[in-house]
Amino acid sequence: MRLNVFIAHCGFSSRRSADELIKKGQVKVNGRVIKEPWFKVKEKDKVLVKGNWIRPKNFVYLAFYKPRGVVTTLKDKFASKTVNDYLSPSLKGVYPVGRLDKYSEGLLLLTNDGDFCYRLTHPKFRVEKEYFLELKGKVIPSDLKKALKGVYDEGEFLKVDKIMVDERSRDRTRLRVIIREGKKRELRRIFRKLGFGIALLKRIRIANIRIGRLKPGELKVINKENAFRKL
Repeated sequence: MRLNVFIAHCGFSSRRSADELIKKGQVKVNGRVIKEPWFKVKEKDKVLVKGNWIRPKNFVYLAFYKPRGVVTTLKDKFASKTVNDYLSPSLKGVYPVGRLDKYSEGLLLLTNDGDFCYRLTHPKFRVEKEYFLELKGKVIPSDLKKALKGVYDEGEFLKVDKIMVDERSRDRTRLRVIIREGKKRELRRIFRKLGFGIALLKRIRIANIRIGRLKPGELKVINKENAFRKL
């Protein structure tokens, strides 16, 4: 197994971060500094990263329905409730993949696999994330075009990739939106810029993993490979 892949499989970092650690001379194999990410590691080799002995771990992949009001972090002394409050001691070591703001709800993935996290969160992979939104007000076609074309907020360009209107009335619009970048509070900022408040924001899909029948606060084990199957 390549050294950078081995480090990622141990959950120490993503494969890309492992490359940087190796090139900086912070990785030793059997007492010797190795600076080639492609170096082949054998089963009996002893690998140290920053002086810490690392070994392959059993990876965990979970889908979690984050309730509204829960903070997407494991520790926050100012938060009344965090994701960690829903995890049993046996799940120590898992962490959120990406983020979902406190006032949003829905699908949040958890893992202890750094490479899996990297593949889902780095912008270069353009992973789809789908949301259900209930907006305050009636959205008209020109509003949809503006969201698709993009807006600027605080000097940052924001846009959605797809919009599907499910229901529209005089004072409410329900729609599904797909984005690929996931900048901080992106959807809230886009629709605020267009003059709409958000009554509900719920993430229902990340890549090929759907929230399905999960209820708020529930967890389920997922198959890593299913996340990357062609949609």
